[in-house]
Order: sequence, then C-alpha cells, then structure tokens
Amino acid sequence: MSLLFTRFPGLVGRLPFRPLGQFPTALEPLRGLCSSRVDLWVKREDQAGTLYGGNKVRKLELLLGGIGDQKPAMVQDERPRLLTLGAWGSNHALAVALYGQSLGLRVDTVLFPQPLTVETAPYLQRQLAGQLAAGAHLWPARTFAGLGLAYLRARFATSGPLLTIPAGGSSAVGVLGWVSGGLEIAAQLEAAHLPPFDVVYVTVGTGGTAAGLWLGLGRAAKSVVAVRVVPWPIASEQGVRLLTRRAQSLLEQLTGETLRPEPQLSVEGSYVGPGIGYGAVTAASRAAVERARTCGLYLETTYTGKTLAALLDAADDGRLDGKRVLFINTVSSVDLSAVRARADLTKLPPWLGRQLDKPK
Repeated sequence: MSLLFTRFPGLVGRLPFRPLGQFPTALEPLRGLCSSRVDLWVKREDQAGTLYGGNKVRKLELLLGGIGDQKPAMVQDERPRLLTLGAWGSNHALAVALYGQSLGLRVDTVLFPQPLTVETAPYLQRQLAGQLAAGAHLWPARTFAGLGLAYLRARFATSGPLLTIPAGGSSAVGVLGWVSGGLEIAAQLEAAHLPPFDVVYVTVGTGGTAAGLWLGLGRAAKSVVAVRVVPWPIASEQGVRLLTRRAQSLLEQLTGETLRPEPQLSVEGSYVGPGIGYGAVTAASRAAVERARTCGLYLETTYTGKTLAALLDAADDGRLDGKRVLFINTVSSVDLSAVRARADLTKLPPWLGRQLDKPK
C-alpha cells in the first residue's frame, strides 16, 4: 500500500487505489557524475515497475484505481476505454497503453506533434511502437491546429464506458500519487538517519510530479528545482502551485487534514530548447545524457537529460558545492525491445510513417 494511505488513513476506502508499481524505489548515491564537493544522490524512479517504470506509475495507481478487474471473456466493445493525450513520443501515453492493456482495457491516445529530426525519429518510433504493441488505438494530429478534431474523433469513436486521463496524468488525484513519492523519500532518509537534501531536481512538463513531490517532501528537502521541458505557460511555477492547491483541497475534502509544502520552490526555464522546446534535443541535454551513461544511468534528451543538464551546470560552476543534492530519474529503464518487436507500424497513418522514415 502507498505511503499516502499510511500518512492519511482517512483516504482508505475513499480514494481508489490499484497497486501497479514496485515501491519504494531505491535512493542511491551517484558518484563520479560531478564534482566530489557535491553529495549527489538519485531516486531510481526508472525502476518503479516491471511493466514500465518512470514517474507515471504512482499517478496511474490512483487514476486507474477505480476500474474493476475485467473478465477475459468480456465482449471487446463492452470493455471500459481509456482516453488520454500526449506527444508523439510521450512516456505518459506509453505507460497508459501498457498498464491499460494489463487491465484488459481499450486505450485511445490522441497525439500531438513534436520536433522530428534524424536524431529524434528513432526514439519517437520506439515510443509509438510500444503503444501499438500494447493494442492502443492512436490518433496522431499532424498539427496543433488539428489536435481538437483528433480528440473529438477519438472521444466519440465508439460507445461504452469511458475514463479520460489528463495529459501527463496531472490532475489533483495524479498529484496525490506523487505526494507518496515525497513521503517515501522522507521515510528513506529517516530510516537511514540521513540529513535532508539541500536541493531536489525534478522535471516539470504537465507539472503533476513536481507538485506532488513538493507537497510530500516535508522537511526532507530545503528546496525543489523544477526544470521545464515544455514552453511557458504549459509549464510554469504558477501551474505547479495551482496543481498543488487542487491536491491540497482534495486531500482536505477526503480526510479533513491539511498538508502544506515546506521546501522552497523554483522553476528553471532555461533548458527547454529552441522552438516549442518540447522534444527538441539541445547540446546541453545531449551532453548530460552522455555523462550519465558513463555512470551507468540511462536518461533521454526530452525530459531527464534537460533536468540533469541544469543540475550539472549548477554543480560545474560551484553553486552546489557542499550541498546534498537529489536527482529524480523519471524515465523508465524497463527494456521494451521484445514488446516493440510485436508492433505493426503499418497501423500508423501513412503520412506519419513517411515522416518517421525520412525525417528532416
């Protein structure tokens, strides 16, 4: 059971929960990545599940908690359907597809464009292949202008029970999933008799992970630096604070208890990248991914690479000297090569298949 329910027993029976992950995830020292003057640690959220890891698992344990187990013999069109939104290479969309499939659910994913280059095309193809192999029905939009129509087409494609999951799983309920992550870090420090972290670095896209972490850490950290990987105002400090207030309100409504964030919060916006930023590979993110690989840590350039780049720049110029620093690794490290091998890429719209085969 999640630490959220241990800390707030009044949630039991009031907030649906479905165990999907493997928690607690490890909290480990990370040596050799930056100056020895920095006491650097990593939260191995990449190992959050055997089916798929990363930061989405904690959210989905609550977002999918109210869906009953489906009988294998159930008529296909009577199965509940999940509808969510993400980019072509979205980790969230892939997590929903994989966990939805494991629960016997239909999954429809509306996908919006992101930068497609020779460097990014293989990653995007792998992400899309994972969704297709999980049986998801993909509704990719060619342009942002066409996103609304794609969503409406997916929404009304078939009848039957429907559960919509917001982009990134970032709702009040999803944020509470990551309150458990903050509580978990605090419990690990207490059990090991370790002092609090001075700074915690985490990616901020839709904001739910950063909001829940900030709310749940308590005195386990003095500050949280949330590194934007999507443009303002989609990701912003105001957005993180708004999600936090919504989660606080829901928690108080369900339990009558109040929880307030204690660390200082700041949002770093210098690492997004050119254009829309999201999905764009930068020199800093590429270099951070390579440095992490030398320490046995797998990252990617869209999310974790940019967050680590912010941390490494601060470490390299001495701003983190003498400090205890935690990096939240939010990407999945589960090997999906066997899953992707089953994908039928001909199910992609021809225009998208052509772009993936011959990116600019």
